[in-house]
Amino acid sequence: MSQQTAFRRAEKQYKARDRRPDLSTVIDLAAIETSNEPRVRRLCLTRDLCTPSALPFRVFTESRPHAYAIHGHPGLIVIPNPFTDESQRWLARKCLCDCTQPPNRTNLDPFFDMPAASLFTLASKPSKRQCAVDSRVQLGIMGPDITQPKDKFYSQPAMPADLLERLRWCTLGWQYNWTTKKYDLGASAFDSVLNELMRSIAVAIGNPASAGGDACSDNSYDGSQFSCQAGIINYYDERTTMAGHVDKTEETMDAPLISLSVGLTCVYLIGGPTRETEPTPLLLHSGDILAMCGESRLAFHGVPRVLANTSPVCLTKPDAGDNDFLADKYPAWRHFAVYLNAHRINCNARKCL
Repeated sequence: MSQQTAFRRAEKQYKARDRRPDLSTVIDLAAIETSNEPRVRRLCLTRDLCTPSALPFRVFTESRPHAYAIHGHPGLIVIPNPFTDESQRWLARKCLCDCTQPPNRTNLDPFFDMPAASLFTLASKPSKRQCAVDSRVQLGIMGPDITQPKDKFYSQPAMPADLLERLRWCTLGWQYNWTTKKYDLGASAFDSVLNELMRSIAVAIGNPASAGGDACSDNSYDGSQFSCQAGIINYYDERTTMAGHVDKTEETMDAPLISLSVGLTCVYLIGGPTRETEPTPLLLHSGDILAMCGESRLAFHGVPRVLANTSPVCLTKPDAGDNDFLADKYPAWRHFAVYLNAHRINCNARKCL
């Protein structure tokens, strides 16, 4: 039996389904003010988080929220949920409805003749009004580089609600080719409002200071140079995991990779340049911002566990978003509430060139 790496051992510890995960050694930044956590160092933002000009509601609860660095992982910056309730719901709508439409692609596109309307919108209709989505396998119109799926689900028409449960990722902006591990440059433009939001975060986390006010080297990147050229939205149910990996396709590795979480809490592992580095476990809650800057851009990271029944009430209450900005453009909030009560969404963005 081959010896397991430190990262793999940590993954197995949290992935085990025969017992409740032991979270006693997991860093919870949401409770950091009431705990004595020696692995965490507080940072002070020296620039404001700014609301995108297209949004008429308040996006952040404060302009310079607390931020944290993790000892042993230089360049990793975490901001515990700085978002208002409405902005979290806005992000959920953006990720489930707006960003899943063409020309963006999902993991389902190679196997199904996906309609132009968003899958979530179709799945929210009464079952009697839903139309099955044809399988490309059945129609014989799969691309030449697509492997025949082993699961029979992909070889027959499927209802939108069933497809929604199989939705795992959506690529934004320059579309990532999972086979060649390269970007299809210029395939589509990145959502402009989401780009402005991510850029505001990149600016705010630039050159942070220590809690004592001294300059520190956690992120020297000039956020004003940041623009979202590509991104991925990952959709997790309670049993979905993300294996340890490094994001290194981008030519510009000095720019941060910015990640936003919505919905269920997860255990996030941040390691080092190899799988042999012992990873540090963190809890990422709904609304948390995580930025991989500097050295951490080449660190192994993954999600071995999503924790059930952890979504905040501002997302799971059936009528929570009924009066939000542009709420009438989307399905009733009760449909989002059901989904977010059992799923986690992670939206990340990066500059490629």
